[in-house]
Amino acid sequence: MSTDTIITNTAATPPTGVCLPLDICNLALAKLGESPIPAISPDGTPASRLCHMHYHPVRREILCTHRWSFATELATLTSRDEPDCETGKPHPLPSDCLRVLEVSSPRWTLRGRCIYCSADKVQLLYIRDEEDTSLYEPLFIEAFATRLACKLCIPLTSSTTAREALTREYHRIALPQATHFNAVQRASNDSLPLHRQFNKHGIL
Repeated sequence: MSTDTIITNTAATPPTGVCLPLDICNLALAKLGESPIPAISPDGTPASRLCHMHYHPVRREILCTHRWSFATELATLTSRDEPDCETGKPHPLPSDCLRVLEVSSPRWTLRGRCIYCSADKVQLLYIRDEEDTSLYEPLFIEAFATRLACKLCIPLTSSTTAREALTREYHRIALPQATHFNAVQRASNDSLPLHRQFNKHGIL
């Protein structure tokens, strides 16, 4: 996994239009009627501590829900120098792999953090643990903030009614809109078959 990075202050000026982790947290807090926080910190206010606790787990959760084009990565996996087992040779996954999408082998098995197949090398299409918020699409950010608000709701407001409303908004509106918008971009990685990706990169 990648090293978790949290922006803890607003001193740095981001590029125009870029939504920082702190901005996403404050969008989530706004959905709860809470005041914005100046920083994400394990030693800050209750809202700041909760954002520090939930930001990365929620980010990874949403990244795993769809073949997001901005988080799609292509990698070559090489088998470890180990004897073949019943399921083939082990090919360790990249450290930033959150979800396996496709493997250039007709038969393969995922066990732990390894792809097992008979080939010495395979191509892997996967969802990476993308932390760069400048790559996030506006509707992804909205879904992210909505899901984060679901996690913060009970600790900050004690309202099960508000949490249920936010959960419905996330599952019925925010996430479907974000995934649909991303999927209809036909030039993105996830709209092309794997063999076309390999051709694009000169692999096949």
